[in-house]
Amino acid sequence: MKSAALALLILAAAGAAQAMAAPPLVVALPTEVQRKLGVATEAAPAARHSGATTAFARVLDPVPLATLDADLVAAAGAAQASQAEAARTRSLAAADATVSAKTAEAAAAQARADAAKVALLRRRLGLEWGPAFMTMSDVRRADLIARLAGGRAALVRVDAASGTAGVDGVTLDLGPDGKAFVQMLGPARTGDARLMSVGLLGVVSGPPAARLGAGMTVPATLAAGGGQPGVLVPRGAVIRAGGETYAYVRKDAGRFERRTLGGVAAEPGGLFVASGLRPGEPVVVSGAAALHAAEAAPKAAPTADVD
Repeated sequence: MKSAALALLILAAAGAAQAMAAPPLVVALPTEVQRKLGVATEAAPAARHSGATTAFARVLDPVPLATLDADLVAAAGAAQASQAEAARTRSLAAADATVSAKTAEAAAAQARADAAKVALLRRRLGLEWGPAFMTMSDVRRADLIARLAGGRAALVRVDAASGTAGVDGVTLDLGPDGKAFVQMLGPARTGDARLMSVGLLGVVSGPPAARLGAGMTVPATLAAGGGQPGVLVPRGAVIRAGGETYAYVRKDAGRFERRTLGGVAAEPGGLFVASGLRPGEPVVVSGAAALHAAEAAPKAAPTADVD
């Protein structure tokens, strides 16, 4: 029994070694036939694939933001005027006592109070709307609010059960109206009560914004940064047959090597391939099905000489 088991083990090892040593499958096709079949190759570009996460986006009411911005603009104007008044009264009091010291001190106190109000309103931008709005310039914020008011932009908050850390891009699913891309501004200041997570704030611009009313909730897809390295190929370059997924790589003018692919995933620009292809390799992007047919075609058996 032991000798039989040992013999089976040796045969299995020999079979595995033979399979590992098997040369890659190569398909030969004359250049004239390639031209007729439309066989063409392209260098496979390097790419990275990151898994998508399901989320949802809620369209925010921009009125509180617009109100806070208006209060800030008014307070900034009042602070500028009071600072000028404080400087004038201080100068007059020091020059010839035309203005009493008490009046100059009152003007200075008013200037400090107005400046503190401006600082408070700017902090409220960060506390209520996130750090992105606190650091945003007055001109940019005013432009955003004008676009929100005109229906040319929509402000959204994005949340996901798995969190939003490391998110590199957000896409909204608008159903029959297609998809909308979100320009991320940064993290929200308040957490979601149901998911117990900190969401992201972003802006949808262009025609899709007109279809996003305040209070709407739409499905979203999150794309994480980084991701797995690989290459991106057109869908027509990939063949699926016999339970395998593969593509063809040109070896020389008349030969193509079949490569088994791994980690194939759909991307907007084609198919991401994690293994089996290297960046820069000449992959068959047109005529791959013809190569597959040529590979599967029965080979003519050699005829024996008859005396």
